[in-house]
Amino acid sequence: MSASKSAKSKSRTDQDLSGSSARGETSKKDRLIDTANLGLEAAATISESSDILAPLKAACRTTKLILEVIQTVQHNQDDWNDVIQRLEEYMTAIENQIDSFENYPPEERVVDEAFSEPLIHYVRLLEDFHSMVSNMGFKRKRTGLGALASISRVKVDAETIRKFHRDIEDRHRQFMGALGLFTASRLQVVERHTKAILKNVDKSALQDLPLASFVASSVHTTCLQGTRQAVLQTISHWAESVTDKPIFWLCDIAGSGKSTVAMSATARWRTEGMLGGQFFFSMTNSEASTTDKFCSTMARELAQHMPALAPHIAEAVTENPAIMRGSFDEQFRTLVTDHLRHRPKPIILVIDAIDECKSAAQRRELVETLSTAVRQCRNLRIFMTSRPDPVIEAVLGSLSIKSKLEDRLHDITHRDNIDDIAIYVHQSLNQVLSEDKIQRLVAKANGLFIWASTACRMINNQSTLNTPESIYDRLMSLEESGAIDGVYDLVFERTDKESYTVLCHMLAILLVAFEPLTIGDMEDV
Repeated sequence: MSASKSAKSKSRTDQDLSGSSARGETSKKDRLIDTANLGLEAAATISESSDILAPLKAACRTTKLILEVIQTVQHNQDDWNDVIQRLEEYMTAIENQIDSFENYPPEERVVDEAFSEPLIHYVRLLEDFHSMVSNMGFKRKRTGLGALASISRVKVDAETIRKFHRDIEDRHRQFMGALGLFTASRLQVVERHTKAILKNVDKSALQDLPLASFVASSVHTTCLQGTRQAVLQTISHWAESVTDKPIFWLCDIAGSGKSTVAMSATARWRTEGMLGGQFFFSMTNSEASTTDKFCSTMARELAQHMPALAPHIAEAVTENPAIMRGSFDEQFRTLVTDHLRHRPKPIILVIDAIDECKSAAQRRELVETLSTAVRQCRNLRIFMTSRPDPVIEAVLGSLSIKSKLEDRLHDITHRDNIDDIAIYVHQSLNQVLSEDKIQRLVAKANGLFIWASTACRMINNQSTLNTPESIYDRLMSLEESGAIDGVYDLVFERTDKESYTVLCHMLAILLVAFEPLTIGDMEDV
């Protein structure tokens, strides 16, 4: 039915109704039906579209229509509330995917039938349910002449609601799985494109650049799904907006989860094609605790993530064979910033844990160089993390080009910090401790993720003779909430006596070692 025909039909229907109340109910119902028809007409074109955004936007649009209809229903509230909560979560997840895919060029959003089938099935399930609740939420009674005489409400039974809940959960899982496969396939296309470009580049020039050996993913992970949403949204908004603050400084105490947030942001920007490079400082790695290989590592990262820039970087290395003996500022300019003009879109460099660069002079030089670079390159953005550091503060403190998010990850005045730790602890200890003990453990963490994660590992440690309950009791007996030193004291206290001498020897070696030692180094001792 076309929109005009629907409007005429509605007008005739209104004339046949008696009483203002009936007219109001019919008008409301007809608007829902008209909206449903428009949604169905839009959904009918999805199977003909090759753009991944088509089913995503249709799913979002139809979910909103369903939520609008459900708001008018006043029975089985508990069951409906569960559906509403689940649909809102799914809609948020899909909206995030839309935001991500909208950054893809059109040719990279083309989806074939293998990927699109579960997407279309999901949208059709939503459309069917929308049609059902629209038609069952109201029932029109007719006179013998066929004219509409009154309107009555019809309940959708609880089992029907629960069945839809199960169906939508299953279809949404397939839907998101297909999206994951689609994203992976696009990354493979990008990788093939990268390899094709690099074939025409002097590979030896890039490979001769020193590379810091520290692999961030071997130490850090991304945020647990559903956590740190507010912080990640703030960071994403900064990355995607036109801003006069090209430096984002995430500053917080040790153990608050800065590196985990950095890993999540890095993963998203890599998928979206905005990541230029990453460098995760670490005091435990000799090459990652100085800036000696920072510029060369970032140049190789840039060539990998932005393959179109690889020929320019290789040419610069060839023309400046002694570049690694130049000043830090000269290295960064020659290997990194000079080439960003060849790509007009924003490029983000991620630099984590700057405070773990051992030399204060190097930290100051790095931050000063970055501050100069963002002024000279309008498309360059820097995402950096650190603990509170007077050296960094002295350089950035008075500058207006930075956006600083401080103490956001552990401050318990932000309720989501407590909620995020609760999600983590529940997932880690769901079958180990009772619900009330889990809640007390969450409160004891006092907003500090490293306290919660260390406590969970201790409780789940099956190599000790102590029961989870006894370890829990000792954790709860600690005087200060969220104090990580107290947790470490418990770790030492519960060390097996036979291993205690070895532990002391290992700690002694770490204390006197001239260079930081890795776990592999310690295993060779």
